Parts: sequence; C-alpha cells; structure tokens
Amino acid sequence: MIEQSQRGRRRRWPLLIGALVVVVVVVIAGAVGWWFTGGAEYWARSRWQPPKEALLSSMKVHPAPGWKTNVADLGLPPGSTIATLDAPWLPSLVTNTPPRTYLLVSSPGQTTPQWWLIGVDATNGHRLFPSVKLNSSADMPRCFLNGAAVVCISDDQTAATAWVIDGQSGVLTYNGPTNVRLITGKLKAAQFGNYLIAATKGEGLYGVGPHGETTWFVPGAGVVAIHIGDIGFQGGRSEGPVTMFSLQDGRVLSPQFPKGADMGSWGDFDGGFAAEFSEHLGQSFIQFFDTVGRLTNKTRIDGQRVGGTTGNVTAIVQSDSFGIYGPSGDKLLDVSGDPPYGMQLIGTTLWIGEKTPTDEGRFQSYDLRTGDEGKPCAFDMIDGYLGTDGSVFVGAPRDIKSANLAMAYDLATCDRVWSIPRPAGSLARITRIGDTLVRTSDDGTELMSLVAPS
Repeated sequence: MIEQSQRGRRRRWPLLIGALVVVVVVVIAGAVGWWFTGGAEYWARSRWQPPKEALLSSMKVHPAPGWKTNVADLGLPPGSTIATLDAPWLPSLVTNTPPRTYLLVSSPGQTTPQWWLIGVDATNGHRLFPSVKLNSSADMPRCFLNGAAVVCISDDQTAATAWVIDGQSGVLTYNGPTNVRLITGKLKAAQFGNYLIAATKGEGLYGVGPHGETTWFVPGAGVVAIHIGDIGFQGGRSEGPVTMFSLQDGRVLSPQFPKGADMGSWGDFDGGFAAEFSEHLGQSFIQFFDTVGRLTNKTRIDGQRVGGTTGNVTAIVQSDSFGIYGPSGDKLLDVSGDPPYGMQLIGTTLWIGEKTPTDEGRFQSYDLRTGDEGKPCAFDMIDGYLGTDGSVFVGAPRDIKSANLAMAYDLATCDRVWSIPRPAGSLARITRIGDTLVRTSDDGTELMSLVAPS
C-alpha cells in the first residue's frame, strides 16, 4: 500500500514540473511581450526625472512694473536711450550672466552718437558700476562676455578698437586696437557660451585675451557650432571632423565618438548631448554622451537625425515617426507623424510643435509620466519663448513688427490670458534675465522688471 502511494507521487512529479515549466514560459513570454509592446518605455518613464527648472513669478494676470530705473539713475547724459536693433536675427544687446546684465546706451553727440556700457542688477535695478564711456560713432559697437570681463568692439571696416571692462567693478582694463573684427570674415567676433572667440572660416577658432588679442587656437572649420557650458564644438557634416574643446583655454578633448564615423546632426540638453553618426555606406545611428563626450549608453539607436532637444529629452527622427529619449538614451515615448516643429519641456509635460498648412503654431502635449497624449493648443512655444510659472507661459515675438511685445497663454486651457501691445515706433523690448522678466520703455529711457501685481 505504501509502495503504491510512493509510485503515485513519483508519477505526479513530472506532471507538476511540466506544469511549472509551462507557467514559467508563459510568464517570461508575457514579460517579453510587455517589454516590447510599451513596457520598456513605461519602465524608462518611471525612472526619468525632469531637470530642475527656474520658474518665473506668477504670470496668471497681466504683470505690473516692479523695480524701475532710468538713464538719469544710471548716471547717463540727458537724451540717452538704451540701444535696440532693428534686425531681430542679430545677437541681443543684453549680455547677461544672471542676475548681472550689461547693455549699450547711446547719447547725443556733436556729429555722431556717444556710446556707453552700463551694468544693472536684474534683481533690483541698481547699477553695478559707473557707466563706461566707449566711442563716438554712427556704427554701434558690440559687446561680448569673456569670462569675468566684458569686451566691446567697434569696427569702422578698416580697423577695430576694443574696450575690455572688468564685469564686477566696471574698471576699464584695456582700450586700444584689436585684430578681432565685427565685419570681415577673418577673426570675426562671436559669443560662444560665456566667452568671446574669433573665428576664421576654414582655419579655426581663437580665444581672446585681456588686451583684445587672439590667444589659444583650435584648428578646424572655423565655424561656431553648439556649446555645453564652457565646452565648445566646431565642425561637423561638410565642415570636417568635429572638435570638442574648452572655451576657457582651448584645451582639446577626446570624446568617445565611434571611430571612422562622420558626425551629422546633434543637439545639446541638460546634462549632455546626442549626436548622429554614419559609417561608410552604412545607415545613420544616434548615441548619447555626457558634457565632456563620454558615452552614457553604448547602444546605437537607429535614426535618421537628431530632431531637437528640450530640457533633458531628445527627439530622434525615424522614417515615419520619432522617438523621445531621456538623457541616457532610454526611449520614453514613440510619436507617429512628421518630425517635431520645436519642443518645450515644462515639468513632466512635453509640448511638441506640429507644422500646419497656414504656418500657425500648434503644439501637442504629452505626459512623460504616463505617455498619455493631452490637448493640442494653437500657440507657438518656440518664437521668443521666455519661460513659465508652471501654469502659464510667456513669449516675446522676435519680429519687431508684431502687434505685441509679449503674450501669455494658459497651459491647461490654451487661452491667451494677457498681452502687452507694441505701439508704433516703440523702442521697447522684453527679455529674461535669470528668473526675472525685464523690459525697456517705449521711448528707450527706462528699464523695469515685470512681476505679478501686489
């Protein structure tokens, strides 16, 4: 009787083991299926964190002036105006390292305007130092950050003059000739991060020293590309190999780029960059790097090009769709349709621009926690985007002929909540310095912050 019971149990063991194997196989198959049908993106989204975002003060209602300062407060002669440009594609005259900002001012001269450099603290409107007198010329000088200094250059097409000013004290440390130019194609001045560089196409990039002279040299295409902090890039695509280097001293870095591959499109994000590569007769692929060029993910992601970046996410364009990837190259979202027409990350919501037949802005929102698609809105989050308080975003159109200086939209309802009209002939501009919105008055004689009304 005992022997029969033992034989029965022995016969059931293979059945139990077989059933267990079937269960394990089903579970594994289900897990694999889940992973390849969206589970990988779900897992990546659960681990992804948005970067820290500097928010504006509340913009839910029409902002009011906060601090105010005028040309007299800044120690400038009567009739002075804060300089503006009629060409919106040129660099802004507001050069800032928040909360410090530096602006050009013109005052009436005997035959030509007299130019000045002023420094203002954007937190309170106080001047940083006495106004620095530059030259008297019909041609506006240009000013650049160069580490702790501000370098202003005037170019009359035959020769150039530099003023080097201590950005903290306003002390003029050098005034004299410079071989760095504004007009010619050789040693042309350009702002690259927090540094002034001089670019000669087909030759390379130069640093600029304390007397306006060229210093370090990085050979290459001589074309300014992107920068991440104080690390610069030059070259790429038809412009030759890409070089990564320090903007402070010209030291060349050795990024972990794939050997023998050409670098195409790229985009920088909070914490690094993504770049497209192609090998001879091979398909293009994208890889992710930290800020000094170290690989953060060895996976080669199939893709046609880098389609844009915002915050710490990147769009990678495929044949009929594009993917949204986190800073280490993990896919967060798959989106069908045309490549993005601009992107904006606000908190955990990604806004993706869509091109419309009428060229009007249309942005579609996606929740990067759930992957859910939200409500589309008929506004433009790229042209002159200044920032958000978390529920409302503010933009200042770059076109100086636009009807409004600035507009604000509710992110939940898509409604315009306020606008600041642009009077005919206005010299006003609105910009962002740190977490503060700052505007010039219509007559160009006053600066003020824009804050929530008290």
